[in-house]
Amino acid sequence: MAGEPSKFRSLSGPSRAAERVLLSALTLVGALWALEAHQLFAPALLKEQYLGLFLALALGAVFLGVKSHGRSPAHRVPWYDWLLCLGGLAVGGYDVVMYPTIAYRLAVLTPDKVWLGALAILLVLEATRRLVGWVMVALGAAFILYAKFAYLLPGPFSAKGSTWERIAVYLYLDTNGLFGFPLAVTASIVVAFIFFGQALYAVGGDKFLTDLALVAMGRYRGGPAKVAVVASSLFGTVSGSAVSNVVVDGAITIPMMKRTGYAPHMAAAIEAVASTGGQIMPPVMGVAAFLIAEYLAIPYGEVALAAVIPALLYYLALFVQVDLEAAKGHLSGLPRGQLPQFRRVMARGWSFLMPLLVLVYTLMIALWQAGKAGMAAVIAT
Repeated sequence: MAGEPSKFRSLSGPSRAAERVLLSALTLVGALWALEAHQLFAPALLKEQYLGLFLALALGAVFLGVKSHGRSPAHRVPWYDWLLCLGGLAVGGYDVVMYPTIAYRLAVLTPDKVWLGALAILLVLEATRRLVGWVMVALGAAFILYAKFAYLLPGPFSAKGSTWERIAVYLYLDTNGLFGFPLAVTASIVVAFIFFGQALYAVGGDKFLTDLALVAMGRYRGGPAKVAVVASSLFGTVSGSAVSNVVVDGAITIPMMKRTGYAPHMAAAIEAVASTGGQIMPPVMGVAAFLIAEYLAIPYGEVALAAVIPALLYYLALFVQVDLEAAKGHLSGLPRGQLPQFRRVMARGWSFLMPLLVLVYTLMIALWQAGKAGMAAVIAT
């Protein structure tokens, strides 16, 4: 809501430096892993070791940069969050250092595994609470309790219970626990595509895509709303995030829609729906698409290719609805003097098409691994 304080801290000095180091390291190790640089080590870094490093950096950054509650200091890190940060680094660092040794003895419950496992679970739940809220924490806690007390439930819900020690170690070190598919997809694929989207945004690719949409649709009936639809579909090809889509496109299209007669709530709704479609718009889709590819053990490019027709139908339906609303409200397009010229747009931004072509080729034709394809697009940017 407007006026609601941010849950993120605005740090300075050593605290800010520590946060930047963690976030920069997180991006760097994600990029190196996607480029398969880990295979240069002798012996090669195990996937679980990389995920432990990723988890350590992510937890550390969360506890430094995200407030524990509304009245928590916004410009400094309290002592207890420094402790939680160190705890996050410890549980991830233990996995990085010890996993080659403990991988052959996962079933052996030693005190260090049990205590660090319990700490890791608590830290992940607390980080989840800060970023997402209590609902996800309650859901995770419910499944943990089920693993312990399932034998008390009736009928088909009944199962053999486990001990707290075994639950802690299993969730901490097993590849079906913290180091399972969701973290692996985030650490090896999502990071690469976030990097690509931010790189394209940093060099002005977002303005190029918005200008293309203005050239294509700005002059027609309900032009600003159609620009929002087209711009969101274009930015969705490189973002896969509804929030990022709204931030980039909405800052331009929502004021334009309001100036040409759209009610504020209608302008916001059009942008929200158009931006949400970015999650199913290939080649860069939402996290769920990467999980589908991992669970089905198929190339991500096949998932993206299968999504082309549904995504186009989604935006076609939205485009038709926007046009009908514009006709009902007698809403005109933008004056030609306010629209960019196609030749100038292409002269300034044709180079932004190269990383998109690289991404489409590597993902859908060459069928590269998704993370590697994302980094190839970053290099092309």
